[in-house]
Amino acid sequence: MEEFNKDEARRFIAEKFAAQGDFDILPKDIFEKMLDKVMALDEAFMDEAGVNDGAVYDDDQAFDYMMKGLQTAFPEQKMYAMRFVEDYMEYDEAYLESAGLIDWE
Repeated sequence: MEEFNKDEARRFIAEKFAAQGDFDILPKDIFEKMLDKVMALDEAFMDEAGVNDGAVYDDDQAFDYMMKGLQTAFPEQKMYAMRFVEDYMEYDEAYLESAGLIDWE
């Protein structure tokens, strides 16, 4: 099985966001910071939930965790947080699938 490459994942996800275009209204630096934050929140959630130690990744709990964290970190973009996290989760899953990193047991 391949190893997760954070930089590769970030590029892949950023390209998906760019192709979609819905967040082009955000200043580029804010978008970049939001992407970095949501990725860090996803990583923190996995650590806290024990996913890296074999626990199941709960999409609903992960979504809530990331959305709350993003809204707290970016209060001026609070209205975008739900869609941003939804899209991030979709693109992250697409990256994981493309890299052969998802085990659908």
